[in-house]
Amino acid sequence: MADLLGLIGFGSFLAVSLAVGIRLLLLARRTRMLPELAIGLELLLAGAIGYGLLLAAESLQLFAESHAGWASFAGVSAISVGSGFLALFSCRVFRPDSAAARAALMLLVIWLGFGVYGSWVLHVSRISYGIGGWLGSWAPNLGLLAAYGWASCEPLHYRMQLRRRARIGIDSGDPLVANRMLLWGMGTGAIASVTLLHLAAQLLGHYELPPSLVGVVSLLALVAAVSEWLAFFPPRAYRQRFVRI
Repeated sequence: MADLLGLIGFGSFLAVSLAVGIRLLLLARRTRMLPELAIGLELLLAGAIGYGLLLAAESLQLFAESHAGWASFAGVSAISVGSGFLALFSCRVFRPDSAAARAALMLLVIWLGFGVYGSWVLHVSRISYGIGGWLGSWAPNLGLLAAYGWASCEPLHYRMQLRRRARIGIDSGDPLVANRMLLWGMGTGAIASVTLLHLAAQLLGHYELPPSLVGVVSLLALVAAVSEWLAFFPPRAYRQRFVRI
């Protein structure tokens, strides 16, 4: 049952990340706008390529031992770069005039870079001790947690502001936009939760998730997949639910 749930959850997440990422990049080519480009690259690099490589290398063990370390390093690198684009999206869309947000973005990108270096040391050089080994074990997940946690908090906060406006009789705008904020916050929050579970497992001495958590992580991956699809390319029947009469 857990294997089936994992296949559905992670399979859906990889497929949706690939499909939505490509569609957003095609949209960005027409609009020349940064938000579409940033999220398209995030979904393609982190969601489809990065997690796909890590699953293939570490969970499914599809690579020969001589290539598994390179695949893990490539996966961590893709996820880290994608997370940087996600943070860029959060900064430019929700905090465009905030010097503090720009500083946070810069610090996060630097930290993600440390994580890529640490991944090289851990997976390619196969050194698990020292500062490089520590960075390889902890920096990527801590950076991901910061990037996806930020990406979850911003749209949920924005949606809360819209609800407050509605309660005091001020026009809160398009209800579909508010729903998309909720969906985007849920999707990125699900990935942040997956990262948090991985960190908790590491603190308990498990590099791989224990079997008891695989089902939970699979469900979170499915939530992320459904939320991403509905947030960016909802079908007509779904959009009709938010049409004002």
